[in-house]
Amino acid sequence: MERLVTRQLRTAVHEAGVRMAYRIIAFHTLASFGWGLVFPFTAIYLAGKPGIGPGSAALYYAGAGSANLLIAIVLATVPKRLPDNALAALGTVLSVLGYLTLSMAKNVPMVLAAALGNGIGQGCLMAAIIPIVNSLIPPDRRRDIFARRYQCLNVALALGAVVAGGCAAVIGRRMLPLLFVGQAVAYLPLAALLASRAIRDFRTARITQRLSRAETEQPRPATPIRVLIGMTAAAALFQLGAYIFGFSQFEATAPLVADRLLSTGLFVVSLMLAINVAVILLLQKAITKWLKQWNEATGLRRAMEFWIAGYLIAAASSAAPRPLQLAGLLGFAVLFGVGECAYSCSFHPWLIQLTPNGELTRASALVNSMMGIGMFTGPAFGVALVSLGHAPLVWASLALCCVGVVLVTGRRSRSTRRLRPPSEVVIAATAEGLR
Repeated sequence: MERLVTRQLRTAVHEAGVRMAYRIIAFHTLASFGWGLVFPFTAIYLAGKPGIGPGSAALYYAGAGSANLLIAIVLATVPKRLPDNALAALGTVLSVLGYLTLSMAKNVPMVLAAALGNGIGQGCLMAAIIPIVNSLIPPDRRRDIFARRYQCLNVALALGAVVAGGCAAVIGRRMLPLLFVGQAVAYLPLAALLASRAIRDFRTARITQRLSRAETEQPRPATPIRVLIGMTAAAALFQLGAYIFGFSQFEATAPLVADRLLSTGLFVVSLMLAINVAVILLLQKAITKWLKQWNEATGLRRAMEFWIAGYLIAAASSAAPRPLQLAGLLGFAVLFGVGECAYSCSFHPWLIQLTPNGELTRASALVNSMMGIGMFTGPAFGVALVSLGHAPLVWASLALCCVGVVLVTGRRSRSTRRLRPPSEVVIAATAEGLR
């Protein structure tokens, strides 16, 4: 009887945690919709502002990217000072202030202030949100919930971009500042929820400290950064490769190839994005279920294999007649979306298994710094390939780079497993899938 009550209590606690996780994901989805509102128009808005000029757009992106990367490095290397809910709440508040500042920007210093607020805010939020969600869900639900999170964020982003495009077509450029106000407002529910959780954490810590018999509880020593990097290096390397040769290429290089080298027009570029989002929306659940027969690291290898197949199909079709070129581009969009589905249900569960207890925030910051580097360098790499003027060469080069990511990550996974003591071998077992 006691065992049954304990099991029922544990189930109730897990379900309550899952409900809160979905609530956080829902509010984050709303924030992602707000980001979609400004995503297509930030550069256009800044370039058209009197007293700022076109150069401010590059300055904004450089400032936001640099601030994001810097805060990610700081959070990864410095022992954690703020609880995850407080860190995420701080990030959302900074983002709200950053987008409000951007909506009122009249000069370059205001643009830089907005860039710093948005860059630091995004870095704090992304480092903390994964540990927060993970703390609320049982291990056997990780793949499903992280996959759902990725699906919701991407669909909301695309919907926000569609809504913004419709507003711009109907109202015109005068509504652009309102989009940034809308982005700030979209962050408010998430900020309020995280702030309330941070206040609750603070009160709980105070009560626990008062009830504790010991005067002070010795804090658990932080894992040295060299050790943390060694344990999560395979995940960090994969994240770097995925963003340099994967995500940034779909966002930046694929449209350039389609428009400049294949002369397909902007409609095909938009259609590729729509198909990609539709694949994530319709196939995420099926891909997640299919990948459960393997460990998470194998799921990431499958993601890269789908991307490689997409690149090779695009390469083969780019030298064919126009109908086959279009079919190849759309086939690439489908396969890239399937690869994203495999990535979304595999990467963060794998990172969680590789990370020591209590260090997930720092590990998340570490892999987010790799994401920042990838998003900064990936488009430049792709543009350099496009400048060569041969579409098959662009696609084949990207496919070869993805093969390299699989090989390098798999080698690092095996090295990590050999170097760890026997007690940690089980944690690293999922890395075998990338061999």
